[in-house]
Order: sequence, then structure tokens, then C-alpha cells
Amino acid sequence: MRARALVKSCGIDAAPVDITKFLAAANAELQYSDRLGSGTAGMTIPLGERNLILINEHEAIERQRFTALHEIAHILLDLPSRHDQDVDSGGMFSYVRRPPEEIACDTFAAECLLPHSLLQQDLGDAVAGFEFVSRLADKYQASLACTASRVAINAPFACAYVLSQDGFVRFSTSSPAMRASKFFVTSRIQVPAASITGQCLKAGLRTGSGQVAAHLWTSTDDFEDVDLMEDVRFSGVWNQALTLLWIEDGDLPDLRGQRSIDDRAAEEPLLRELDGVLPWPGRGRRS
Repeated sequence: MRARALVKSCGIDAAPVDITKFLAAANAELQYSDRLGSGTAGMTIPLGERNLILINEHEAIERQRFTALHEIAHILLDLPSRHDQDVDSGGMFSYVRRPPEEIACDTFAAECLLPHSLLQQDLGDAVAGFEFVSRLADKYQASLACTASRVAINAPFACAYVLSQDGFVRFSTSSPAMRASKFFVTSRIQVPAASITGQCLKAGLRTGSGQVAAHLWTSTDDFEDVDLMEDVRFSGVWNQALTLLWIEDGDLPDLRGQRSIDDRAAEEPLLRELDGVLPWPGRGRRS
């Protein structure tokens, strides 16, 4: 919410967002340096009441923009920087050992880089999959990973985004429709071997897509007989996999009409008499 308030106060109304407006709000100056090491994307140097943000000029433009907003987040949220010796350069962009202060600033930066107010307009004609995400990443000058995460959070359809590293799930997020249906991917679990992502990992493929059983990615009972689409892209820099999951229209379990346990208990205080008829299979949507 702090990030959204900043976007509004800075008058951000077009993509790619104007970084200079955010710099002015943080009373900061941005400079590009060729002296920062390959593992250092940027840093902030306090200069009295002002701040000097140094950005590694050798990094890609989308990473430079994200790093600038990440450093602005440190300033405005008054969160200490953990770009120190107890976290190696690889760890700063890894979801294995990333400090909570850095994750908070990442979240702030992503919200500013791809603002909710602008995304809502672009997602009106959204199509699930990385082809659409790639076009949006180009428009906002943002990384594919950052864009995929923001699309999943704001999507008007049922979808989820999973980031895995070294074969294990490190981060996931999902759209309101997916969350309402209790679809959750557990962090730190191993990437399901039968998933498209798992198959690509085993075969050494960089991309892949197809239909898989939803229960591979979630333990929620209501998805036991549901299929979903999976699209994956691999990033060799940090051995990461970016996975998009979505459910076709009409296949999403509707939990809104389910009564609470207390409501059912009030109406049915006793267990139903056993009749020998097993309740499964379920809805039978799987083909």
C-alpha cells in the first residue's frame, strides 16, 4: 500500500514508469558506475539529507530500473540494507538465503515498476502464458520474472506463478480467483517430477508447456480431479525456473457456495449412517 500511494503521489500514469519521479520523492540522485563488481547491482550512499544511488552500468536495463526502485524502497521504508559480507553476491538474487529486508524492498520495487493501476488496464485483454508476459515485460522494461509475478497477482483469471531454484520451489503467488479456491503451492518442496517444469529439468530443456494434473502442484483436495495448463521458462543465471499455471474457464472449483463446518454441524449434529456406498470419485472433470 505504501508503494501504491507513492505511485499515485508521483503522478505515474504511463509505462514504462518514469524513475526520476520516484527519485525526487526519495530525495535521491541516480548515477551509473563501471566500478561495481559483477555481483553488485547497486547501492545507496547517504550524503547528508540526500542520497546517492549507484547502479552497475553493466547490468541489463530492466535490472537497472528494478535496482533503482529497490534502493528507493530502502530509503522510503527506512529498512537497513543487507548487501553486506554475511550474504554473498549470488545470495542477494537467490531465493535460498535472501534476507527479509531485501524481499520487502523487492516487493515495493515490483509494485512501483509495474503499478497495479496501469496493470489493470493491460490485463483487460490478457492471455495466459509467457508470450503475453514477454510483451508486457518489454512494455514496462521489467524482467520476465518480475512481470510474471505481477501478472499473476493482478490477473482477472485463475492463474499462479512459481519460481523454483535448484529444483525446489522458492516463491509462489496467485490471482484472486486462484486464492479464493484455496490453490496454494508450498514453498521449499521439490519441483514435481511429473510436472512440465520437472520434465524440462530432467531433460535439460529451456522451455516447455502442456497440460498436467493440478494435484501435482497443490495438496488441496478440491483440485484432485482438475487439470491445469503449465508454461515454463528457465533462467540459467541463477539456475531458476519460472512457471506459470492456469486453469481454463469452467474448471475452477467454486468454494464460495460451500457452507462452513459450524453451519453443517448445526444442521447435521450426528454422523450420517454408513450405507456402504463410497463417495468417490469426485466431480470427474479429469479427462
